[in-house]
Amino acid sequence: MNSYSSCKLIYCLMKKIIIYFIIGVLLFLVPFTLKSKKQTSIPEQAESTSCPLFIKVNNTTVPIEDYLIGVIAGEMPASFHMEALKAQAIASRTYVLKQTNYGKKPILTTTAHQVYNDQELREEKWKTTFAENEEKITEAVNQTANQILTYNDELITAMFHASSFQYTESAENYSGNPIPYLTATTSPEQLNQEQTTYTFEELNKKLKQNFSRAQLQNAKLKRNNTNRIEQITIHKKTWTGRELRTLLNLRSTNFTWEPTATGITIKTYGYGHGVGMSQYGADAMAQGGLTAENILSHYYPSTTLKSINYCKK
Repeated sequence: MNSYSSCKLIYCLMKKIIIYFIIGVLLFLVPFTLKSKKQTSIPEQAESTSCPLFIKVNNTTVPIEDYLIGVIAGEMPASFHMEALKAQAIASRTYVLKQTNYGKKPILTTTAHQVYNDQELREEKWKTTFAENEEKITEAVNQTANQILTYNDELITAMFHASSFQYTESAENYSGNPIPYLTATTSPEQLNQEQTTYTFEELNKKLKQNFSRAQLQNAKLKRNNTNRIEQITIHKKTWTGRELRTLLNLRSTNFTWEPTATGITIKTYGYGHGVGMSQYGADAMAQGGLTAENILSHYYPSTTLKSINYCKK
């Protein structure tokens, strides 16, 4: 073999060795490249599906789940059963989303909307039990995260109140507008009663009238199908039960009117407007072994419990 042929053979062998070396390096690096891409894609995907929603309250914005902790603290005793607290969390989440149009509008912190206690107020109210109560309510919110109530695929108006007496009130009786999921239903809480006696003079002052003793004693009360006062007529003046409740600052429209020698004794049953979920009724149902879903389906019949994706809103 001449020198030229030897060089050519050596060149070919070198070329093959280099090609095999490059292929080997590439095969070695490819798994690490794929692994790296797989690792970085997970947080990117998680971030794309994480869409926090904020509620405008007290001239600031609060993440909705933090807002709900403050609402439950303001609306329901922390001593209530966990399933009742969870039912309240779902009702309040549904209410705030509908009231604010998914956080686009502010919400009041009073009973006109939902009572809200910020952390400072919760610490002041609970004092030594703050940590325990905060943990319990936070758990109720976390266990129901993103859960809402709908009717025909729309958020419901999740009205609620403190307590009823035997029956809740229907939306039709309360406002004149029938709502399929806000109908009268049984409520199992213990009797909540308050009694107040007004002198005839005190009553006339509150009513801004000048009725005689006999006229006040002979008041005519008309009740609706849930035993609440639909109308009350004194002499020639008529009020709705809701109007009289406001004038006399009564706890509910379910009351009696009992004349005495010096005035009128009014016994009030329940607390609140009576529409939707009774909070004390929810606790009684939870103490009896029912779940939050059971409670909600009882007080909001024909509704659907589902999870919402804020990223699509």
